[in-house]
Amino acid sequence: MGWLSNIFGKQDNETDKLKNDEKKLENILRQLETKGYVSCDDFVMGNELSEQIARETEQRKEKERLEKEAEEDERAKEVLKVAELIKLLVEPHIDKLLLKKKQLVKIDDYGNEDYSAFYQELSYFADSNVYGKCKLSLFQEDLVILAISFLITFHNDFFKQNNSTFDVQNLENCTPIDFEHGCADLLNKNGWVARVTQASGDQGIDVIATYGNVKAVFQVKKYSQPVGNSAVQEIIAGKAFENAHIAAVVTNATYTASAKQLANATGVFLLHYSELPSFAEKLGLVETE
Repeated sequence: MGWLSNIFGKQDNETDKLKNDEKKLENILRQLETKGYVSCDDFVMGNELSEQIARETEQRKEKERLEKEAEEDERAKEVLKVAELIKLLVEPHIDKLLLKKKQLVKIDDYGNEDYSAFYQELSYFADSNVYGKCKLSLFQEDLVILAISFLITFHNDFFKQNNSTFDVQNLENCTPIDFEHGCADLLNKNGWVARVTQASGDQGIDVIATYGNVKAVFQVKKYSQPVGNSAVQEIIAGKAFENAHIAAVVTNATYTASAKQLANATGVFLLHYSELPSFAEKLGLVETE
């Protein structure tokens, strides 16, 4: 049974060693306490202090989280306030801004959209119609261009989803460039895929549109007097240049007798812009059930 004595003897030695280590630690603590460095009571309370520190840390984190949420709520309220204010200032000009977007956003040969000129226009609009009419913080000013752009996009989407025709009053009183875009809008809302030409060498073509496989070219004239012969001649050349199926002149006015004579002889359509919504039907392109 000597091996049992060896085991218990070893355990007794380890116990004695542990007791000696505890005494040494206690002596060290007493020495530190005597010199004023630490109190033994601090070690007795160690676990409680750790738990208290952990609780205080969690409480601080929770307080910071609530403060951050409150700050975000205030920021959101400020954003909504700015949005409502900008909406009141922008809505009277929304149709004009929408046309400006269509005029100034360029598409290169690779399909990339360039918004730089349009954003310059928005900055000019904001300077002249927003900043001077209300007091805004620096944070609010940063939101203005974004808010205006959002309103224009929302209006454009709503416009596309509505079946109402383009505002006649807008077309009657707008500039020639705006008139071109308004006519393209009428075509787009009635089954065509239309765009205003941007190139200087457009061979007299202001709008190119397709309806299925049918391609049409339009010369658009915003006149106060009857449109003459030259417009018909130019769109005939444009039709040949684009290899189009249909050629038409569109105006807000009327046509001279010579223009009507040449158009009849060459198959060019002479249209008032109010006829654009029904033009595809007139050509027999609309499928009937």
